[in-house]
Amino acid sequence: MHFLRFAGGRWPAWPLVLLPLGALEYLLGEYPGWVLIAWVTPLLWLVFFQHSWPLVAYAVGALGLTLVYSTQHAVNMLTGPAFHLTNLAFAATYLLPFLLSRALAAGVPVAGRWLLLPLAAVGIEYGLALGPNGTWGSVGYSQDNVYLLQLTAWTGIYGVTFVLYATAGLLFEAGQQQRAGQRGVRPVGLALGLLIGCFGGGWLRVHQQVPARAGVRVLGLTFQDARSWPWFQEVVWARNLTLGRDSVLLRQKAAAAHGYYLAQTQQNAQRYRAQWVIWNEAALVIYRPDSGAFAVRNARFAAANGLYLGVTYFLVGRSFPARPGRNHLTVFSPHGQVVYDYVKNKPVGGLEPAVAAQQPPAVFRVGSVAYAGAICADFDYPDLIRRVGAADIVFAPAADWPGIRDLHARMAATRAVENGFALFRIAGRGKSSLTTAYGEVVRSQYHLASEVKAFVATVPVQKVWTPYRAWGDVFAQLCLGSLLGLVVAGRWFRPIRVSTALIASPQ
Repeated sequence: MHFLRFAGGRWPAWPLVLLPLGALEYLLGEYPGWVLIAWVTPLLWLVFFQHSWPLVAYAVGALGLTLVYSTQHAVNMLTGPAFHLTNLAFAATYLLPFLLSRALAAGVPVAGRWLLLPLAAVGIEYGLALGPNGTWGSVGYSQDNVYLLQLTAWTGIYGVTFVLYATAGLLFEAGQQQRAGQRGVRPVGLALGLLIGCFGGGWLRVHQQVPARAGVRVLGLTFQDARSWPWFQEVVWARNLTLGRDSVLLRQKAAAAHGYYLAQTQQNAQRYRAQWVIWNEAALVIYRPDSGAFAVRNARFAAANGLYLGVTYFLVGRSFPARPGRNHLTVFSPHGQVVYDYVKNKPVGGLEPAVAAQQPPAVFRVGSVAYAGAICADFDYPDLIRRVGAADIVFAPAADWPGIRDLHARMAATRAVENGFALFRIAGRGKSSLTTAYGEVVRSQYHLASEVKAFVATVPVQKVWTPYRAWGDVFAQLCLGSLLGLVVAGRWFRPIRVSTALIASPQ
C-alpha cells in the first residue's frame, strides 16, 4: 500500500481520499441538485481503489458508504435491520464497478482500460434493472441537464451513466500517464470530445425539436387536507381499522371521501377549464362489493361535467391488507364510459399491499391523440414504459414521500425522453411535473402541505420518434458484451488470474 510521511510517521494514503469521498457522497444524498458532485466522486473512487488492495478497498468503502447512507432516513423509510441491510446493498452495488475495473485492469490492453469502469457500471445497472427494484440506484439519475438527457433517447438512462464513468476513467488514465512521465493529452482529449459530442448533440436536438400540434388542458389533484381521508395510514400502516371488523365504518368513510373528492374535482375543473382530471395515486380504498356503485357514480359525474376523469383507488376484499388489493387507475369519458382501466404492475415491495398485475399498460386514443397511463413506481422500469412509447401523452399518478420527491420525479421524466411522449405526473407527498418529449420541465410544484392542491397545465401533443423506443436496451447489452470482450481479449494476449488481481498489492 502507498504510504505518505506525515508528522514523522507512516500513514496509509487511502483515508485521505475516503474522508472527502464520504463528505461528497453525503452532500449528494442530501442535496441531489448538486449534480457536479456526481462527476467528481467516480474519479476519487478510482484513486481510492488504485491506492489500496482491491478487496480491502471494497470492504472499507462499502462499510463507510453504508454509514453515510444511515444518516439519510428521509430517503430510506425502512426501519430496523431492513434499513441498514438496504443501505449496505446499495453501497456494495455502487462500488462493484470500481472493484471490477481495478481487478481486471491488469488483463486488459492499456488502450482500453479506461473503458472498464463505464462498461462495468452499465452492465451492473442493467442486470439490476431486471430485478425487483428496477433502475433505482442508477448513477444516471444524478443528472438533470436537459441537453445531456437527450442521450437517453438513444441509449436509455444507461448512456448517462456511461458518460459519467467514461469521463472519470479517461481523466484517471490521464493522471496515470502523467505519473509515468507521459503528457496524458490523449485521454483528456477523448474526455472533452465525448462531453462536447453529448452536450452539443443534445443542444441541437432540443433546439430543432418537432413543434407541438395541439395542447390538452389537464388538472391534477392531490387530496391531503383535513377533510381528506388518509385511509392508507389508518388501514395499512397503523391498522386501526380493518374491513373484517369495521367494514360498515370504512365503507361510509370511503363514500364520504369519494363525494368530497368529486366536489373538489368539479370546483377546480370549472375554475381551470380542464379537459382531463387525474387524481394522485391511491386516493381511495374501495371494497369490492361497492365497486359497481363506485363506477356508476364516477361515470355520471364525468358525463355531467364533460370531463375525462382519472380516478385512482385500491380495490380490496374483506381480508385486506393481509391479502393484497389491486392498485387502479380508471379513466371515465364525458360519455360516461370507461376508456382505460389499468392495474399497477410494479407495487413497492414491503410498503404497498398490492398484487402485481400481469397486464402491461396500453395506449388508447381519444380523437387524434394517443394516451396511456401507469402508476408511480411503474416508471422505474424502462422496458415496461416502453410498451406505451407510441403514446402522445402519458399520465403518471403517484404517491411519494418527501425524501425522494426530486429523484423520483426525475426518474419518471427520463421515460418521457426515452420514448418521446409528454408526461403529466401528479404526486401526493411529492413533486408533480409536466415534462415534454424532450425532457423540458414546463412546470412543476411540490405537493407536501396538508391541503387539496391543484396542478394544472396545458400538455403539448408532440410525439417524437426515438431510437430507444425502437431497440430498447441494446446499448446496455452491448456494454455488457464489450466488457466480456475486453476481458477475453486481455486473457488472449496476456493470460492472468483474476483472483490474483483481486488481492494484488496496490500500484
